[in-house]
Amino acid sequence: MRRFSAVSSLAMAMACPPSLAMAQEAALDPAPAVETPANGAQRYSPSDFASFSPRTALDMVEKVPGFLIVTGTNGGERGLGAATQNVLINGERIANKSTDARSALQRIAATQVAYVDIVDGASLNVPGLTGQVANVVLVAGAAQAGFTTTIRWQPEWRPRIADNWLAGEVSTTGRLGGTNVTLSLKNDANRQGHWGPEDRFDGNGVLQFTRDEFARYYGDRPRLALALARTTTGGNKWNFNLGGQLQKIHDRVSSVSARPTNGIVRETFESIEDEHNFDIGGDYELGLGKGRLKLIGLYRFEHSPTVDTFIVDQAIGGRSGERFKQTADEGESILRGEYGWRTAGGTDWQVALEGAYNTLDVDAEFATLQPDGSFLPIIFGGETTKVEEKRGEASLTWGRALASNLTAQINLGAEYSELSSSGPGGLTRRFIRPKGKLALAWKLGAKTTVNWFVQRRVDQLNFFDFASSVDVANGQGNGGNGLLVPPVLNRTELEFVQDMGAWGNASVAFAYAYAQDLVDQIPLSPTTEGRGNLPGAHLYRISSKATLLLDRLGWKGARINSDLTWRRNRVRDPLTGGWRDQSQGQEYLVDVSLRHDIPGSKLAWGAGYFAERYSPNLRLGAIENDYTDGAFVTAFVEHKDVAGFTVKLSYRNLAGMIDAFDRTVFVDRRDGPIALSESRRRKFGQYVQLTVTGTI
Repeated sequence: MRRFSAVSSLAMAMACPPSLAMAQEAALDPAPAVETPANGAQRYSPSDFASFSPRTALDMVEKVPGFLIVTGTNGGERGLGAATQNVLINGERIANKSTDARSALQRIAATQVAYVDIVDGASLNVPGLTGQVANVVLVAGAAQAGFTTTIRWQPEWRPRIADNWLAGEVSTTGRLGGTNVTLSLKNDANRQGHWGPEDRFDGNGVLQFTRDEFARYYGDRPRLALALARTTTGGNKWNFNLGGQLQKIHDRVSSVSARPTNGIVRETFESIEDEHNFDIGGDYELGLGKGRLKLIGLYRFEHSPTVDTFIVDQAIGGRSGERFKQTADEGESILRGEYGWRTAGGTDWQVALEGAYNTLDVDAEFATLQPDGSFLPIIFGGETTKVEEKRGEASLTWGRALASNLTAQINLGAEYSELSSSGPGGLTRRFIRPKGKLALAWKLGAKTTVNWFVQRRVDQLNFFDFASSVDVANGQGNGGNGLLVPPVLNRTELEFVQDMGAWGNASVAFAYAYAQDLVDQIPLSPTTEGRGNLPGAHLYRISSKATLLLDRLGWKGARINSDLTWRRNRVRDPLTGGWRDQSQGQEYLVDVSLRHDIPGSKLAWGAGYFAERYSPNLRLGAIENDYTDGAFVTAFVEHKDVAGFTVKLSYRNLAGMIDAFDRTVFVDRRDGPIALSESRRRKFGQYVQLTVTGTI
C-alpha cells in the first residue's frame, strides 16, 4: 500500500490565482448613470473607493463592506439556466461558462466604473439570484475612449522549489468601428511543493519504517481569449466569445525509506497532463413584441491525456512499477432562449427554453513494469467508456414587489434528460425532474434586510465517475458505475443583513438541505467499490460575512473582514448503515483579515488568518484524512503608486502550516481488522508573493 497525493486543496488555493476565465464583454455596453438607487440598492461611487486607489473593477468590488464575491462553479454547473455568481455588469449576469466574476472584473479598469450597487437578488429579474448581489455599472461610452490595457503579474519565490515568474494576465479593451473588443492572455502558473516524513505502522500500531518524501507540482495554463460586443442603433445587442487554453501539469513525488527487510527503497510517483481546450459562444438580444428575446449558444471541447506512473526501486528485490494512462475528450453544446417582459403593476416575467448535449469519451490503460523496462497492459474491465447526456428544460420566472419593502421571485421549471453510458454496467435511462425556486427579500428597516429562499435544484454529475480508474500511487482503484443519477437538493436558506453605517456591514445565514442521491463511495460488488448514489442526506450550514470599519475607534483607514462557515453533511454510510459525515465535506472555514490604508499616504498594510477543515474520505477498505495542520497566516505591505502601478508584497504562511495526511487501511472492509496505517507531515515553508496591478 502506498500513498502520494497532490498538494492539499487549501495549499493550492493559497498558492494559485483565481481560475482562468473569459469575461462576458457585454459589460462594456454603455449604461446610463442612475441618479437614485433602484430596488433599495446601496450605492458606492468611485469616491468611496478613493482611499484604496483601485486599478480595476475587481479592486472596487472587493472593498465593499460585508460583500464577498461568489464565483460559483460555472464550469461544472448544469447548463446555463440559473445564475450562480453574485455579480452583474450593467445589470446582466456573466452567463459564459468559461468566465468567473473575478476574471471579468479584473479586465475592467476602475476609471470605467460609474458606481457599484449592492442589491437584493430577489428584487432582480435574474433567475437564481438571492442574497446580496453587486451590480457594477459602467460609465456611458467608457469603451469609446481608446484602448485600455490592464496588467496583473504575480510571481512567487518558494523555498526548495523553482521560482514562479509566469503567473499573470494582460488584457486590452477598446472599440473598433462601433464594436467593443477585449483581447486577453492569462497564465495560471504554479510552482509548488512540500516535503517531510511519512510513518508506516502495522495493524498493531508498531512502526515499520519511515519515508522521507519530497513533492513538486509544476503547472502552466496559458489562455488566449477574444470577446466582441456590439449594440446596434435599434438597441439590439450581440456578444461573441472565443477562447483556448493549453495546460501542462507535471506532479512528481519521490521518497526514500530504509526498511528492515528491503534495505534502502526509493519510490517515485509522477503524474503528467497535457491538455488543450477551447470554447466558442455568443448571444443575440433584440426587442420582440412587449419584451426582449435573448438567444444564447455555447460549445466547449477539452482533450486531456494523463499518465500516472509509480516506480519502486528496492535494494533487495529490484525494480517494479505500475502505470495508468487515460485520454479523455469532453464536449458540451448548449442552446438557450430567454424571453422577458414586464406587465402592468411592475411584474417581471421570463420564459426560458434550453437544450444541452454533454459527452465524455475515455480510453484507459493499466500496465505493469517489465524487467526490460517496458509496460505490459493488464485488462481491468474499464478500458473504454463513453457517456452521453441529452437534456432539455423549460422554466417560467415571475417577480414583483409585493409591498414597498417586500419583493418576491418565483421560478418554476422541469427538465427531461436521457443519460447513457457504455462503460461497466452501462445502460440508457430517461428522467423527468421538476425544479424551481421561491425567493423573498424583506426590508425590515432602512438598514436591515431579510433574504429567504426555498429551492429544488438538480446538480451535474461528474462523468468520470462512470469510468473505471486505477490509483497507482495508493494501490487501489474505482470501478465504473453506469447507474449513477444526478443529485437533487431540496434546500432553504434564511439570511439577515445589517448595514451598520460607519461601522460597516454584517450578515448571518442559516441553511438546510435534504439531499437525494448525493455521490459518495459505495460497494459495487462484494469485492469492488466506486462512486455511487447515497440515500437521503441532511445538510446544515451556518455562515457569516462581515466588515468592521475601525475609523470610529480612532484607527482611521483600518478595517477587519471576516468570512465564517460551519457545516455538517450527514449521510447514511453504505457499508454500516449508520449516520456519518459526507466524505470530504467541508466542516468549517475561518477567514479573517485586517487592512489598514494609512491616511494621507499611498501605503497600506495588513494581515490574514485562514483555517479550513474537511471530513475524512471513507472508502470501503480505508479511511483517508487529507488536511492541513495549523492556520495559514499572511502579512503584506502595499504601495498604490509605483510608476503608476499598485505593488503588493506578501509574506505567506507565517505560522508554518503543514500538509498532513493520515490513512488507515483495513484487511477487508473498514468494519473489520486493521492491516496498516500511515501518517504524513509535509512542510511547504514560508514564501514571498509579489502582486503588481495597473492600467495603461
